[in-house]
Amino acid sequence: MPAPLREYGAPRLSPDARRLAVVVAEQVWLYDLSRATLSRFTFEGDQNLFPVWRPDGKRIAFWSAKEGPQNIFWQLADGSGGLERLTTSQDAQAPTSWSPDGQLLAFVEVNPNKRFEIWVLRMGDHKAQPFLQTRFNEAGPRFSPDGRWLAYNSDESGRYEVYVQPYPGPGGKWQISTEGGTEPVWNPNGRELFYRSEDKIMAVDIATQPGFATS
Repeated sequence: MPAPLREYGAPRLSPDARRLAVVVAEQVWLYDLSRATLSRFTFEGDQNLFPVWRPDGKRIAFWSAKEGPQNIFWQLADGSGGLERLTTSQDAQAPTSWSPDGQLLAFVEVNPNKRFEIWVLRMGDHKAQPFLQTRFNEAGPRFSPDGRWLAYNSDESGRYEVYVQPYPGPGGKWQISTEGGTEPVWNPNGRELFYRSEDKIMAVDIATQPGFATS
């Protein structure tokens, strides 16, 4: 049975591929794929958006305006415990990707000049550090399955293109897209990168050993 007719946004599949986190009317909902049931996940605060499953499937991070500016919160995936704040900033922050061990959370911050920056939150000490702060817009960071690379999109060329950089660095960057690109997503095998180019989904073969290369 298909999900009920709603306006859905920001879909994210759970690590076990059994549930789908989606946004409906600025709240996070969970759709159980085997039971074909849709249940509300967030009840506290406004603008609970951009859900991201932790790799162990036990928690979901998202942005929320529960306590003022849109910062990052998380909640147990079974819905218990309520919202727990992860970041505190006057700038809006949206989570996008966990490292494979669940110890790092990449997110996008909107700086006071309204430009997008890429930051990484360390869960061990809850400290956030910038990864990319430039005069351009960088967004959509996604950790590779081995945690050694970050794919993202930047408008440094005058339009958004997809790039990859080593994490945490140092190292250069590689442009992946050729005719515009956003929303990069890694194949779980780490050897392929998908991205959106307008109304098309593109795929690029990736090699990371002995060095980074595309084909």
